[in-house]
Amino acid sequence: KTMGEMTKPCKVSRSGREAFRMILTQGLNRQMRRMCSALGYKARRLQRVRIMNIHLGTLNSGQWRHLTDTELAGLLPD
Repeated sequence: KTMGEMTKPCKVSRSGREAFRMILTQGLNRQMRRMCSALGYKARRLQRVRIMNIHLGTLNSGQWRHLTDTELAGLLPD
């Protein structure tokens, strides 16, 4: 995918004086950083909290865990 390509709309809300919450349904490489830059902001820290139906919880960078049966069922076609 290339720069300038239109993606599906995202939802953005302010979650603090210097914090935003963004929900992407389709993302491109460095898209959040580029969106912030276009609006005059600099992204200092990004934190992924969920991938599809899988909430990451307290996993640190590089950590992993097994999926629950419910999470796995949400990923597989019926």
